Amino acid sequence: MGYRALLKKYIRHLEIVAGENYIEVEVTEPVLSRREIGELQTLSAEINRDAFQATEVSRIENHNYRLRVLMNRYALTAQQVAALCDIPTEIVRCWRTSPKSDRYRPMSESEFARFEDALTRWLETV
Repeated sequence: MGYRALLKKYIRHLEIVAGENYIEVEVTEPVLSRREIGELQTLSAEINRDAFQATEVSRIENHNYRLRVLMNRYALTAQQVAALCDIPTEIVRCWRTSPKSDRYRPMSESEFARFEDALTRWLETV
């Protein structure tokens, strides 16, 4: 397995476990250069493209999964979704975590509808 494939798997792992890939999170002591962040963003975009293509194949009725797919499709961070829905970022991260995680929180149909409405309004302004 090449390093790109391994990094993509690790980024996806972070998104599932923590609900965020942390690529663009600012830190007090920068570890990554702008170029390295750019390369990681490229890998994340590849993951997003793969997820988008997967949604074309079949529609899954799990609201948490659909949230992750839409976040990937529109390259939205947990913070952006939280701002759109006017909810704490931690809730979005709990929605994005693996169902096996203790932090997992199932997204209700009304919560997903609220997100979808907010996303639609946001897309109209972009």
